[in-house]
Amino acid sequence: MNGQAILYAAKSTEDVHGSIPAQLEDGRQFAEQEGLEVVAEYSDESASAYKGDRGPELAAALEHAQRIGGTLIVQHSDRLARGDGKQARHLAELFFFANRVGVTLRSVQDDSTFQNPVLAVVMGERNMEDSRRKSLAVKAGMARRRERGLYNGGFAPYGYLHRRNDDDERILVIDEERAPWVRHIFDLYLAGATYVGIARELEAEGVPGPKDTVLWPHLTVRKILLNPVYTGLIRGGGELYEGIHEPIIDRETWEKTAALLKAKARTYKRGRPSTGKHLFRKGFLKCGICGEDMGPLTHRGRPHPTGQIYRCYGRKRHSHTCDMSNIYRSDVDEALYAYFRDIGVDAEATRVQLVAAREQSLAEAREVLGSAEAEAQAARDRLERVKRDYFSGELKAVEWRELREELEPELSAAQAEEERLREQLEEAESDSALSKITADLLGQLAGIRAEIAKEVTSAKEVAAVRAALMRLFDGFVLHRGSPRHETREGTKVAYWLEPVLSQGQMGGYADRLGRKSPPAGGGDPFGEAKKNSDASIDAWLM
Repeated sequence: MNGQAILYAAKSTEDVHGSIPAQLEDGRQFAEQEGLEVVAEYSDESASAYKGDRGPELAAALEHAQRIGGTLIVQHSDRLARGDGKQARHLAELFFFANRVGVTLRSVQDDSTFQNPVLAVVMGERNMEDSRRKSLAVKAGMARRRERGLYNGGFAPYGYLHRRNDDDERILVIDEERAPWVRHIFDLYLAGATYVGIARELEAEGVPGPKDTVLWPHLTVRKILLNPVYTGLIRGGGELYEGIHEPIIDRETWEKTAALLKAKARTYKRGRPSTGKHLFRKGFLKCGICGEDMGPLTHRGRPHPTGQIYRCYGRKRHSHTCDMSNIYRSDVDEALYAYFRDIGVDAEATRVQLVAAREQSLAEAREVLGSAEAEAQAARDRLERVKRDYFSGELKAVEWRELREELEPELSAAQAEEERLREQLEEAESDSALSKITADLLGQLAGIRAEIAKEVTSAKEVAAVRAALMRLFDGFVLHRGSPRHETREGTKVAYWLEPVLSQGQMGGYADRLGRKSPPAGGGDPFGEAKKNSDASIDAWLM
C-alpha cells in the first residue's frame, strides 16, 4: 500500500437524496483516519450491482487504483457488488481480482470483509440476499401501486409532473405547458408524419424537450406514442390498468395510433422508401393476378408521371401466370380516388363484411365459452367426487378439508370466467353493438372520402391520406382488365381497387370478446405494434 486512495460511491437508482456525496464524505474521513491521501473520486448513479456490474465509473476506479497500486475505499462492500455471480458479479470476484492486481479494498462500515476470502464470500452472499429481498419487496409494492392506479417510475413522463396528494403519495398531474405538445405529437403522427418528421418540426418550433433542451431525438417521439399513460392507463407486467391520473389524450386517439403503428409494422419491408408521392407502400397493395406485393418505385431523372410507378414483385416468380406490367402511380392513385370520390362507401357491401366478421368472431367466442363451461363442469365433478369419497369413508376429515380448500377456489374461478364470457357474448350478440360499430366505421370512411375529394398534391397531404387508409384497411388489391367504374366526367378508370377492411375495424369483436376489466386491462394494444416496430422502426424514419 503506497498511501494513496481512490474513493468510489454508487447508487442503484436516481440519487435524489444525496447519498453519493454522503458516501464520498464518509470515505474522506476514513482515509484521513487511516493516513491515506485521496487522489481521485468516482461515482455511478442509477447503476445496479444486483442486476448488473455497477457502471463504468467502478471500472475506472479499479483501473486507477491498479495503476497506482493504491487503496480503493467504499462506504460499504455492497457498493462494489451485490450479484449472485451469474447475472452480476459476486463480491468474492472483486476480492480476488483486487488481490491479483495489487489493489487494497477498504470499507468504512464493514472493513473486516476484505481481511480474508471467507469473509468476502459470506458478505457477498449477504449483500446478494439483501438485494433479492429488497427487489421482491419493491416489485410487490409496485404491483400494489398499479392496482390502485398509481404510476410507477422515477421520472414523470413528458407532459406530466410528480406531486404529492393528501395521503403523501406521489401522483401524476398534467403539466399544462407541455401537455399541448403531447397532443400535437399524436395529431402529427395520425396525419401521416414520421418520427423524424415530428422531431424536426418540434425542434424548428423551439419546443422544449424532456431534458429542457430543444433537441428532440426521434426515439423520444416514438416513446411518447407508445406510452399508454397519456390515455390514463398504467402498464405493468404485460397488463394495462386504469390509472387515477388525468389523461392527456382521449381513448379514441390512442386506439387510432395503436392501429397505425400496427399497420406500419405489418406492411414494413426492408429498403429505402420511394421518394415519390405514392399512396401505397410495399405490402399494402397486392397484385390482383398473382396476389404478391406491389411496391412503389421512383426513377430519378424521369419526368412525372412516368418516373413514379408501382411494380409487381411476383411477376418474376410467376412469369407463367402473372403478366402484371409496371403501372404509373397516377393510374393507381386515380383508381383509389375514384373509389372514394365517385363510388364512395358501398354501404351494403360494408354491412355484409361487418356481419360476416361479426359472425366469425361470435362463433369463436361461443367456442371459448364452451371450453369455459366444460372446465367449470370438470371442476364441479372433481369437487363432487372428493365429497363422495369423504362421505363414503375413503377420505379422512383432514384430507377432505385440504382438498376442499384447493378445489372450491378452483371451481369459483372457473364459474366466474364462464359467467364473464357469457355476459360478453350476450352483449356482442345484441344488434345495438353492431349498429354502433357500423355507424362509427362508416363515419370514418366518410371522413376519408372527404379528404380525398380535395386535391391531394403535397407530400404532407399524401401522408395524411395514407395514414388514414392504413388505420382502416388491411390493404388493397389492384385489378385490371375491363374497367369497373367510371369517373364523374365519364372517362373510364383503367384499373380498379378492391379494399380489404381491417378486421379490427370490422366490429372489433375479436378484441372485445375475452377482454378483462378494465377495458384495456386484459392486454396491451400497443404491445404487438411495439414489438413489431422495434425491428422496423428505421424504415419509417424518412
